[in-house]
Amino acid sequence: MTTGTVEQSAAYYATSESNTKPTVTSKTPKVDVKNPKPALIADQFVSFELKSVHDVNHNTKTFRFALPEGTTELGLPTASAVVTKFVKGTKPDGKPDVVIRPYTPLEDPADGYTGYFDLLIKKYPNGPMSTHIFSLKPGDKLDVKGPIPKWPYKANEFKKVGLIAGGTGITPNLQVIQRILSNPEDKTHIALVFANIAEEDILLKSYFDDLQKKHSDRFNVYYVLEKPPKGWTQGVGYVSEQIVKEQLPKPGEGKVFICGPNQMLAAISGTKTPDYKQGEVGGILKKLGYTENDVYKF
Repeated sequence: MTTGTVEQSAAYYATSESNTKPTVTSKTPKVDVKNPKPALIADQFVSFELKSVHDVNHNTKTFRFALPEGTTELGLPTASAVVTKFVKGTKPDGKPDVVIRPYTPLEDPADGYTGYFDLLIKKYPNGPMSTHIFSLKPGDKLDVKGPIPKWPYKANEFKKVGLIAGGTGITPNLQVIQRILSNPEDKTHIALVFANIAEEDILLKSYFDDLQKKHSDRFNVYYVLEKPPKGWTQGVGYVSEQIVKEQLPKPGEGKVFICGPNQMLAAISGTKTPDYKQGEVGGILKKLGYTENDVYKF
């Protein structure tokens, strides 16, 4: 979910909160939970306790939060997001300075009921929410509200799914990937084009490489680097017409999802409208004949 959706999300999700105390539950197979209980509450914030922090690369970490006692899952349909909240201080008028930002949590269905969910967060120098989350220590809490529904994924709705991601725009796409590959009845083929500046910026590269080995008949990942290392054999520069033609389903063959910076969307798919609707398809995808029915912008 890109930062362009912040204002729309904040306007709807910026009310009440909960003091629910989270606890960690043991991993339980899905088949053993007859009545799953979601932790998210659509109309109020819930406080989640930070369980652990794991380095991903030089500026990105995974923050693992425990689910509240008595819940079995976050309650996040694919594909959807949440909003996070913290009070930065007090405004000159005496009112609280509330910061709200959207994120896409990760909760792999293949893992069963684990008692936690993850947030993959990149730290931005002038980003108040990412700075706040990076300052959290295990035991601290973060207020979360949702879910914010995006695309309602259905198994086998498409024979092929193409995913284009830039940087942390990988998270909603990863939701889709995990949903598909965790379901043995879902035969959808996935093609991921993942664009970054340098190789060290590729988030979860070893994870995607392992997925490709494990699901070689259903999942393919193609990396594009603006500044590739010597000997790099995949995409160089930016996502181009040629890369789209070679890697993604053709118009009418499936669905193409995209998430990344607005400049990337402008060049590849066209951006969303000022009121955050999908808008017309533009850029490379329009030139290649894709229509609004073929493309979804996270």
